[in-house]
Amino acid sequence: MHIAIIGAGGIGGFLAARLLSAGLDVSILARGAHLEAIRKSGLRLIEPEGEILVHPPKISADPGDIGGADMVICAVKGPQMTQAAEIARQWLKPDGVALPFQNGVGATEALAKEVGIDRALVGIAKIFCNITKPAVLTRYGGPGAFIIGDHHGSQDKEVVQEIRDAFGKAGVDAPRVPDVNVALWEKFLLFNAASSMTAGARCRLGQIRENPEMLSVFRHLVAEAYAVALARGVALDQDSVERTIEIIQNLPADARTSMAHDIELGRPLELDSVAGALVRMGRESGVPTPYSHAFVAALTPFKEGTNA
Repeated sequence: MHIAIIGAGGIGGFLAARLLSAGLDVSILARGAHLEAIRKSGLRLIEPEGEILVHPPKISADPGDIGGADMVICAVKGPQMTQAAEIARQWLKPDGVALPFQNGVGATEALAKEVGIDRALVGIAKIFCNITKPAVLTRYGGPGAFIIGDHHGSQDKEVVQEIRDAFGKAGVDAPRVPDVNVALWEKFLLFNAASSMTAGARCRLGQIRENPEMLSVFRHLVAEAYAVALARGVALDQDSVERTIEIIQNLPADARTSMAHDIELGRPLELDSVAGALVRMGRESGVPTPYSHAFVAALTPFKEGTNA
């Protein structure tokens, strides 16, 4: 299986390092100082359990250098998904599939516009990993998992099992779940709240759970996403809000989301595909989202980045 990865950031770089270390055929599309540093010294993944150093044999900034992929992993932020979907269409073999790992709930739909809904899978990355300097990635504590399925929420397709097997060979947890689409929204409950707060308040998860006022706001953000999900027919459990609050209690205190990392570095924010998307869906469904709306307003001045 030839795996092509668009993006070598926290998710794409993590998967590239793990898959390459397992001897799998991987091509990477990267850019800038990160790309040049990887070419010079390799890609280093630092994890609580140890480090991995790989030297990708096929890495480029030019999409034309890569093709013939059995699977394209789109590991990009929301603003880049349209372009990534176009590249995926160009790279894929006729029977190939595209797998997005993006924060939000609309990535599969965006991919389907280019590759077709039957070749656009659902991917959920449950991991905290960031670029800490060019060519270096750091994964914070917690086991991490990558959930994979089709747009029906099923994991029964043969290609899904092949991907899960490949991930397992690389030591990447790709668990079975009852419904992938429910799992997608379960993550969104957590991520919308965590990204809004760690970016908006410039804080870490430990600070949120240690401060009662911040934790209260976090709970309201989770509850808004839960209400929107129910209005859209997603079969979340009744205790989903409380379970999400429990999850944050057990995550690494120094962890933060990619949006918090991006705002610190002056990069564009994936605001429109996370809190902005929730506000839009709430409006369409008649569900108030005042807390999410407040964070959208607070973060809008930084949406395009400040390093332009």
